Amino acid sequence: MDNSNNRGVDEFGLPLPKKYDASPWDAREYLTDTYAETKTLEDAIEMRGQDAFAHEVDPADFSDDDDPRETRIGIAELWADSTWQVGISKRDVELERTVAAIQAGDLLEIRVCPMSRDELGYQFCLPNGNPLPYSPYHDYDAQFLDRALKACRAHEYLVCRVRSVECYGGNNDVPVDPLFCWRVYTCKVTVFRRNWAPELN
Repeated sequence: MDNSNNRGVDEFGLPLPKKYDASPWDAREYLTDTYAETKTLEDAIEMRGQDAFAHEVDPADFSDDDDPRETRIGIAELWADSTWQVGISKRDVELERTVAAIQAGDLLEIRVCPMSRDELGYQFCLPNGNPLPYSPYHDYDAQFLDRALKACRAHEYLVCRVRSVECYGGNNDVPVDPLFCWRVYTCKVTVFRRNWAPELN
């Protein structure tokens, strides 16, 4: 998608997916020499996240034209998925339309909610309160967001400005299950800590 969505759309008006060609990640890599100096798994996850941040950050992230109520605190990647089997289960078109509507520049909010509603203990929402089916993409995204939420004071909350969006997927391309189809919608965001009121600092 990258917001321009020049790959076209399918019969539901949803973006035609790109092939996912990133190198697969195996948690056993945390046991390799790359992370040998870390003392705990949390330290290793944090180190991986710092490396991802270094590859994602750009000069625009150091601009000083942010909303005075906001403090830029980092970058995260979110995802939502949809899977179905042809002739057996239905594609969740409405879920896909919800996330496919998100574009670069959109504002999302992170709202704390009961664990009974969401196992994360928080939800990603539009400013009007409508929930979005996103979750943190990587373990380091989850770690960063969890720490950022816990660090918020009573008059603060987290908002996200969408940097880019993408759609990956395939139809009938899993050899062990030729009926299986899938879509993954990713959303990279800049995360800000925002004051409820401008006068609170």
